[in-house]
Amino acid sequence: MNVKHLLFPCLLTGTFFSCKPVDAPSPVYPVPSPEQVAWQKMENYAFVHFGLNTFNDLEWGYGNTPAETFNPTNLDCDQWVRVIKAAGLKGVILTAKHHDGFCLWPTKTVDYNISKSPYKGGKGDMVRELSDACKKYGLKFGLYLSPWDRHHAEYGREEYQKVYHEQINELISNYGPLFEFWFDGANGGNGWYGGTNESRSIDPKTYYGYEKAREMIKTKHPDAMIFGGSVPDIRWIGNESGWAGETCWAMYDEDKASHYRQSQWGMKDATKWLPGECDVSIRPGWFYHHREDHMVKTVPTLVDLYYRSVGHNSNFLLNFPIALTGQIHPTDSAHAVDWYHTIQTELKDNLLAGITPEASETRGRGFGAGNVSDGDWDSYWATTDSTTTGSLTFPLPSGTSLNRVMIQEYIPLGQRVCAFTLEVQKDGKWTPVETSDTLTTVGYKRLVRFNTTSADALRINFTESRGPLCINNVEAFLAPALLEQPTLRRNAKNEVSINVVGEGMEIYYTLDGSEPTSHSAKYTGPFVLDKKATVKAITCDPLSGKTGPVGIRRFDLPSSCYMVVSPKDEKTSVMFDGLGYTTYYMPKGQKDLTVRLSEPQLISGFVYTPNQGRDATGHISHYELLVDGKKVSSGEFSNIKHNPIEQEIRFDAVKGQKIVLRCLRTVDNVSHIGIGEFSVITE
Repeated sequence: MNVKHLLFPCLLTGTFFSCKPVDAPSPVYPVPSPEQVAWQKMENYAFVHFGLNTFNDLEWGYGNTPAETFNPTNLDCDQWVRVIKAAGLKGVILTAKHHDGFCLWPTKTVDYNISKSPYKGGKGDMVRELSDACKKYGLKFGLYLSPWDRHHAEYGREEYQKVYHEQINELISNYGPLFEFWFDGANGGNGWYGGTNESRSIDPKTYYGYEKAREMIKTKHPDAMIFGGSVPDIRWIGNESGWAGETCWAMYDEDKASHYRQSQWGMKDATKWLPGECDVSIRPGWFYHHREDHMVKTVPTLVDLYYRSVGHNSNFLLNFPIALTGQIHPTDSAHAVDWYHTIQTELKDNLLAGITPEASETRGRGFGAGNVSDGDWDSYWATTDSTTTGSLTFPLPSGTSLNRVMIQEYIPLGQRVCAFTLEVQKDGKWTPVETSDTLTTVGYKRLVRFNTTSADALRINFTESRGPLCINNVEAFLAPALLEQPTLRRNAKNEVSINVVGEGMEIYYTLDGSEPTSHSAKYTGPFVLDKKATVKAITCDPLSGKTGPVGIRRFDLPSSCYMVVSPKDEKTSVMFDGLGYTTYYMPKGQKDLTVRLSEPQLISGFVYTPNQGRDATGHISHYELLVDGKKVSSGEFSNIKHNPIEQEIRFDAVKGQKIVLRCLRTVDNVSHIGIGEFSVITE
């Protein structure tokens, strides 16, 4: 921490006097450790999920798939790291063991590990290969080790804790250095457990001995941030969607939270500094599935997540599901690298560089307003102890236009800003900047997006703070137009709508599966599509003629082909309106949704979408599907609690007309069953 205590000579009426020292503001507690500050400065880094799940097309392995099925044909950790580095990410966290218990290093603790697979004739060590690749290319290395182990016979008993601690010891002793160690929050439930096929419950706060585990890790890797467990350094942001709240405090007391999603916003009056980490996969799933090759997050989506994670005072953890070959899929690679280049382009030219703003007041010499634009992270503008509001006004060259503002607080002294506003001056008149974000907290970094506006000056008004203001950086940018991928939806009236977030863009589409161009049909509003078809759409910038990525949606049977036999309720129509936020809840005690198609179809799968609303409940976790009375599919919607996305299930095609979706279990065993969307997949 570089806290300034300055003494300057003063010249007054021709006589030199010694000025009184200008003290830095006192910290507003809690404050981060130097290691937490260094971690937050990383901003972006990668996750990689790879293991038995990859080769068994699973998200959460049960723990009973043979180790021999782990058999990548062209594994290349150097390729992973080259892609991740090219995407501007500063480190990599490897899932060394997921819930299925399979270890990617030749551990001495269990036989269920990489040495029992065909990979390199049993001589492989994935943890070593990735650790070495990170050193080679200059990236930081981290590890994920699932506490839950669905394979181990002693899970839930005292012996497993010893095994788990020894696995930690092997990893921290033989690999690294480590910048982060991940303890997942999924703990206990049904599993293989050495063949017992039973459910086991534990108290995660006491069972794993996290306090001892932390001491072990910190002894050998003092800079490593601990994620999860009972003694973390950083917190899960409360979703697996990659975003933090518009209001996001770095402070958080886990024991005071009434719901895990409070983590999205943090706590203004908490006693612990526990900054947020936003984890999200570049695909819908965390592990690779071929069926998701067309569902990789687009560049505009990733850009949006950057602004809503790093730009909301949190770190961004982007997951890459490694493909069956053992490499990052080309589509994932291309999108990630393009995302980085887009962010670099948007935030390339700081319009405020070298401009000294006018401040409403200043603490004194050494804490002047020029510190916010001098490029020195450890210098900052500060107000007096009695002042918790203030403003900075930046004069701008004639003809300046802008649409982004970045603000940073000097967090070694605590997070302070509670609310602020932005204004621009044009022709002598000040007007508020309209944003979709609520302008509250700042913290390590706040990025604000708004429509392009011309300005002769920019003013930031800090209207509420927990103490004297300490602002160390302010920047502004003019980001170019971003051509996004359109989203497509068909409602219960069979009307297709095509939407983009940005303004001023044109949309063109096709209905026959061909690639759209600016010569295709122009979208002017919703249109009726009462048959099966593949719709593709693009955005086009009318000024440059450039087009964006293609949005694709295969629309299967229209809603008019579905008749709900049971339950008898007019509200069931919301299951076919194309909107996952409208949800039908089954009557209490009813487990079956029975649907009759207008005519027999060759059915090869179904799609279930849980309620997409915030804090939604009633998600189906275990199911059966029957076609004309015959069970054709059953299983688990893996990880649906924390990642409640559309679930697509495929099976061998069968001809039928009557479909029954049967709920065997809901998430957290709640009594009500919610269905946002339901449909079948036909040949």
